[in-house]
Amino acid sequence: MDTISGENELLLTCAQTPEGIAILRCQTRDDTVRLPDEIGGRPVVSLGDYVLAERAPDLKGHNTFAMRVTCGGDTPVHDANAVRRVVLPAHCRSLGSYAFYNCRRLERLEVGAALADVGGGALMNCRALRTFVLHAAPDAPTALPKLLGETATEVDVRFDHGAPARLLFPAYSEELEDLSPAHVFQRRIHGAGYLYRQCFAGGALQFAQYDKALAALLERHDFTVAARVAVRRLALPYALGDAAREDYLNCLRAHGGALACKMAEAGESSALHFLLTLGVLSPEAIGTACDAARRHGQTAALSVLLAASGGNQAAGRAKTFDL
Repeated sequence: MDTISGENELLLTCAQTPEGIAILRCQTRDDTVRLPDEIGGRPVVSLGDYVLAERAPDLKGHNTFAMRVTCGGDTPVHDANAVRRVVLPAHCRSLGSYAFYNCRRLERLEVGAALADVGGGALMNCRALRTFVLHAAPDAPTALPKLLGETATEVDVRFDHGAPARLLFPAYSEELEDLSPAHVFQRRIHGAGYLYRQCFAGGALQFAQYDKALAALLERHDFTVAARVAVRRLALPYALGDAAREDYLNCLRAHGGALACKMAEAGESSALHFLLTLGVLSPEAIGTACDAARRHGQTAALSVLLAASGGNQAAGRAKTFDL
């Protein structure tokens, strides 16, 4: 078995393909898994079914070879529940079915611009998954609509190439209702998250369509979610038109106070600073957020709020923040 140095302790089962290397199985106990971009000088172009899943794939009949990636530790025994963050190879084009099945603690998935195919059930039972990072330009065709189609939970999406963008895709749920003794079923969808997942054309996100979906959140009285969508778009306003910007500001004028309180309770001082620079919070809302910060012992957040509580909001924009 060949060994290469890396950031992880991984035991890989691989196969040669005409285009490069396929990783059919990855065994690890690491919480962060950065899969290699190349093996033996050839690009890793695909990940197989059940590659990191709790259940091992059936590889009988495959012509495989083993590869050890190590940073000096012991040979790992696979634990799917240890995995919290996965970074796919830069040249990976396809992700197999049930790739992360029962990776229940997986929180963050990072993929490259090359990813095009995502197998069914790839994210099944990934209940903690909340973040997709795409190493691609915001206007490029990506696998994002397919990834979003694999989860109905709320997801934070970040594009980090070119002009960065950050967006929130709300959650939704669906059910089948039996309408008659003949078992004719009607599909019912609850929540605006499904509408947000339709804002794509040819795999590319349509930002104007995404921005128009704010109205559906407000109509449903999903005010807290709408405020969080708004603050992300205003913080990194890629392809944001003037009318949409005003809609987001109006949303925060009406509902930003509740968001400020949640930020104060969580100690998100940088995010609070940015929200305050928008000038959308009333003195009463700032005072209420101050009370929330005091109750939860969030001194840094309280300091930010107190600086604005007299109506003299700090000028400028926070360069980095986490919402």
